[in-house]
This record gives sequence, structure tokens and C-alpha cells, in this order.
Amino acid sequence: MSSWKYPFELVLRELDLAKKRKKALDDLYNTGRISQSTYEHIERELTEVMIDLEAHLKSLAEKMKARVKDLEDQMRILEVFLANLELHYAAGEVDEETYSRQSRAITLGLEATKQEMENIKASLNKIFPEAKAEEKPAEAPVETPAEKPAETPAEAPVEASAEAPSEAPSEAPAEEPAEAPSVAPTEEKPAEEERTEQPPPTTPSTFPSGTTWGTL
Repeated sequence: MSSWKYPFELVLRELDLAKKRKKALDDLYNTGRISQSTYEHIERELTEVMIDLEAHLKSLAEKMKARVKDLEDQMRILEVFLANLELHYAAGEVDEETYSRQSRAITLGLEATKQEMENIKASLNKIFPEAKAEEKPAEAPVETPAEKPAETPAEAPVEASAEAPSEAPSEAPAEEPAEAPSVAPTEEKPAEEERTEQPPPTTPSTFPSGTTWGTL
């Protein structure tokens, strides 16, 4: 028998018996068959016993988990030994009798190691049955990200395309062409009038009447 098996089963049995005694004590008190002082005295003793047993059981569970890791390492080593034996036998380095004897020993060791690992894990599940139950609900939060991406692209482009072209072209072309033609013609006309009022230049061909020329 493994070193962990007997103390584990003993502590587990004692803890289960203490829980049954606690339940029977509660029933006796609730039906009025024992007094409150008697109930409190026995209940205090049972509680202390249960606390000690649970602490001992927890310590055993830690040792059993460490034993599982050792057994896993042992299985890997035995599997490597068996693979090397197969290689040597296939290469003709080991005779039939040696191969059969060593192969049978390694196989028995693997089976015993695997069986002890399964027994330890089954015993640990008795102490911590909620460990398996906590692993399953982890799949629930997968549903949330599927609904979000469908909402955003539907509303945003419709409003942007409807409002943008309606305001911009209506104001800009209406104001600019009204002021531009009125300024240019009014300032250029006085320049033409000044040119017409100036007297024509006197040429040397016209002289006033009565001018006399002396004889040279």
C-alpha cells in the first residue's frame, strides 16, 4: 500500500464521522432533547476536532499532489527506457530473452505508476469536488463580443452624407459676383475726361496774324 493511502483514508473517515456527530447534535438540540449548555459544550469540542482533521487532510493533500508530480517524472523516465530498449532490440544489440525480460519489467513499472496516479487523483477529487465544477463556466463570456461590431457602421455614414452637401454650396456663390463689377468702371472714367479737356499742343506751323518778318 502506498504511504499516503492509509493516513488519507483514516483522516477522511474521522472527518466524515465528526460531521455526522455534529449533525446528530444539532438534531438533538433542535428537538429539545439536550440543554443549550450541553449543546454548546459538545459542539465546541466537535468543532475543534473538525478543524484539526481538516488541517491534517489539507497537509496530506499537498503531499499527494507532490507525489503525482514525482510519478509523472517516473513515467517519462520509464517510457524513455522502453524506447531505448526497442531501439537496441531492433538494431540486434539485445537478444530475445533479455529484451522480453526487460520489456516486461518496464511495462509493469509503467502500469503500476499509472495506477497510483489515478488513485491519488481520485482521492483528491473527494476532498476538492468543486475543482472540476469551476473549470466549466469559463466558456460563458465568449458570447459578448459577437453582437458589438454590427451596430456602429449602420448609423454613422447616413448622417454624414446627408448633412455635408446641403450647407456648403448654397452660401458661397451668392455673395461674391454682386460686388465685383460695380467697382471697376467708376474709377476709370475720370481718367478719360482729363485727356479730352487738355488743349492740343501748339505746332510751329501756326503763328498769330500780324507777325512781320524783317528782311535779312
